[in-house]
Amino acid sequence: MNPMKDFVITISREYGSGGHDIGRRLAELLDVPFYDREIVELTAQQHNLDADNLLDMEEQSRTPLPFGLGGLGVASDNSDRLFVLQSQTIIQLARKPCVIVGRCADFVLRDHPGRYSFFIYSGLKQRLAHTQQHHRTYRNAGAQEVARMDQRRAAYYKYFTGQEWGKPANYHLCIDSSMLGPRTADILAAYVQLAAKDRPEGGN
Repeated sequence: MNPMKDFVITISREYGSGGHDIGRRLAELLDVPFYDREIVELTAQQHNLDADNLLDMEEQSRTPLPFGLGGLGVASDNSDRLFVLQSQTIIQLARKPCVIVGRCADFVLRDHPGRYSFFIYSGLKQRLAHTQQHHRTYRNAGAQEVARMDQRRAAYYKYFTGQEWGKPANYHLCIDSSMLGPRTADILAAYVQLAAKDRPEGGN
């Protein structure tokens, strides 16, 4: 296995930490495809489903409310189905080098021999500024809303993986994006390139 040919990068992130922009820049630096919401559209295409319906389900998962119909930590049947279908898409995408943001991809691809998983976090001040600048729905978001989004993501991750979201042991590297913003990707790219040289063949 060529470590710089057969790899996949997964990014988990606190809400407002800029993980999407960091992931996109990282993909550009490594010259590989980038997938975030595109996964929903690809899932719809592969399973002959209505993309708008899946996107609506995706939007529901982004709201600062408990996901599913049963409350925090309990997913609806639609959430379960979406997770399974997206996981299948993620596994297919990971056959070639790429960067994948969110959707428990680090867990879905836990057995991938060339996986690098990162967790992006940031200071509250920077997260609030980023949210108000880039997310129209939450342009006036305060600390409470940001905390609720993180709570929702943590519950989603716990439900589908049984693990703790943001726990360092679940990732290869956790990094604060406060100082560098999107340029945090430069550090991650260097990490992957250096780690790949020393990574044992076929090992995680």
